[in-house]
This record gives sequence, C-alpha cells and structure tokens, in this order.
Amino acid sequence: MLDGNKNLEPVEKDSLYLKIADSIYRYIKKNELNPGDKLPSERNMAESLQISRNSLREALRLLEARGVLHVKTGKGVYLNSLYGEGSTLVVKVDGCTLKELQELQTTLDQQAVQNAITRGTSQEKDKLIQIGEEMINMYYNNIYSHTLDFSFHDLLYKMNRNNAIHKIISQIRDERFVYREHIEGENTSVWLATVPQHLSLAQAISEGTIEKASQKMDEILQYGFDLIEGH
Repeated sequence: MLDGNKNLEPVEKDSLYLKIADSIYRYIKKNELNPGDKLPSERNMAESLQISRNSLREALRLLEARGVLHVKTGKGVYLNSLYGEGSTLVVKVDGCTLKELQELQTTLDQQAVQNAITRGTSQEKDKLIQIGEEMINMYYNNIYSHTLDFSFHDLLYKMNRNNAIHKIISQIRDERFVYREHIEGENTSVWLATVPQHLSLAQAISEGTIEKASQKMDEILQYGFDLIEGH
C-alpha cells in the first residue's frame, strides 16, 4: 500500500505529458517501488498532479511504451521495471569507488557511441536528433525533462546493439540520478547544462564523426561525475 508515502508533486502546464511522466518517475524512485507494485489510482494521481485524466493517460502511455509501467485495464497501473523493458540484469557496485565507476561508464559509453555510429539505422539516427532538438527547445525555456533525457540515452544504447552495455550503463546512470535526487534542496534541473551536448552528440553520430561524438559524450559524463564529486 502507498498510503503515507511521499506524494506526487503538482506540475506546470508547459510540456505537460513530459512533466507528468517525470513526476511519476520521481514518485516511483522516492518511494522505492519494486516491479509488481501498484501505483495510486488514475483518479488519485490526477488529483495529486492537478491535471486532467486525459493528460495523465498520455504520460502513462509514454512510460508504458518505455517498459517502465504496465497498465492493466480495470485493475490499475503497476511498475514493470524501473530501467525499462527487458532490464533483468542487476549489477552490484557496492565497494566500487567513484573513479572506478567513472572509468567503467566512460569505457562502455564510448563503445556504445562507436557502435551506434556503425550499427544504428538512419531512421534511428534521425530520431535521436529529433529527441535532442526537443530537449534543446525546452532548454531555451529553462526546462529539463528526465523523460526526454532517458529516451535519448535509451535509444542511443539500443542503437549500439549490445544488450549487456545497454543494461549496465542504464543502471549506472540511474544510480547517479537517484544520488542527485537525494541531495537536499536539489532537483533534476541540474542536468539542464548537458542538453546542448546531447544534440551535438546526436548530430555527430548521424554524421559518423567518431571523434566529435566521443568528445560530446565525455563532456556529458564529466559533468555528471563532477556534480557527484562536489558533494
């Protein structure tokens, strides 16, 4: 039961379905839900978020398409997998230093970028640029979306056609988001500064420019680890 747990937070109306999805994702993380756990009813979620049921359902469809949620008609909304569809690999990183995690993620991310350049389809590369452009449009309005950021990296890792790399990096990245969200007075907007690099990365992958793509990925990674080292 979820009674007494941390509540869903109301959202503003700009880019509504993305903000709703972000709020639901944060709710899942902060309440430490496990696969199979039931979320509040659509009615309760809509009331907590101060939105219409239609807007909520649009966000739920997005999270269901990502494999995070499973909506059972007439029964409710359930957590499928925090890391998305097919994420069954669990990596234990207890005892690893930040430097060791950074080295591991950098190695895997750089390989993923190279694989995406050579293995990604033209349609996937166009889609990656499209997501990057959506992120930059929101960036100009000082808005960050975890859902778009997740979608960008999820597509990038799918393009690399290596499930092991996809799953391991996804878990490492997610742990970094969890760490930042537990810092008092802070929210995911700290990642706003990485948005321009995402679009540049997508463009470099589409152009097949490995050196530029590697540089942009390094900039994104370094920013994230610098944030963690600062606390």
